[in-house]
Amino acid sequence: MLTTKQRAALRSQSNSLPDSVIIGKGGLTPTVLGELDTALYHRELIKVSVLKNCDADIRGMAFEAAEKLGAESVQIIGGKFVLYRFSDKEGIEHIEY
Repeated sequence: MLTTKQRAALRSQSNSLPDSVIIGKGGLTPTVLGELDTALYHRELIKVSVLKNCDADIRGMAFEAAEKLGAESVQIIGGKFVLYRFSDKEGIEHIEY
């Protein structure tokens, strides 16, 4: 569980991030979950964009993805959400918060 200060620090770092994964009309499929898992493994902090033609609730989708992937939902704004999960991958620069 992230504290308020940690969440604020991650939110500020996510402002300059490009969208790592884009979710389309199909919603949160197993393939999309696999892509999210891979992106979290390599980057720790990712921004996800949900297209307007997706009928699913973005807030629900963000919390469901975080729960299934063992991640934390950092921020949900409009059609985008940010996820964070500490990565045990060696050789990457871990996020300081």
